[in-house]
Amino acid sequence: MKPLKYLTLMGAAAVILSVPASATDRNVNFRGVINNSCSLVVLNDGLLGVSADQTVLSSKEAGGLRGRVSAVTNGPGNTIEIISPTGFSVGPPSADVNTVFESEYSTSGGTILSQLLGVVVSILGIGTTTIDIDATATKTSGTFESGAYELITVVRCVVP
Repeated sequence: MKPLKYLTLMGAAAVILSVPASATDRNVNFRGVINNSCSLVVLNDGLLGVSADQTVLSSKEAGGLRGRVSAVTNGPGNTIEIISPTGFSVGPPSADVNTVFESEYSTSGGTILSQLLGVVVSILGIGTTTIDIDATATKTSGTFESGAYELITVVRCVVP
């Protein structure tokens, strides 16, 4: 009887093994979105130098230093704007009297621009752009008195 059971089991195994295997495939999709963005990092603040006649405080004067900002963009149409100061954030009481403020900037890297007035809005290319900013305060009459001075120039990146 044992050989019959053995042959029956072997026959059943042969039938099971001779049935073709079946498989089912399904796709798993992966999706993602990268939003258009612009990020700004201040690399260094500027310094104001003073003209020999003490009528100009500027990053362009001797002892002055441009401010520097890095802009990183990843989409088309992002713009950069440099907003000139409207007054000193720190200074003697007469600091803003008869004083005109302006800024200008140049860029390198992903976008190359040269000496634009701060009021000019520029389109940035995709990638990293370095922005060098000059700020100037000029007395239209009189001179700057002794004391500490500070002004703020705003860098704005706009994503459409």
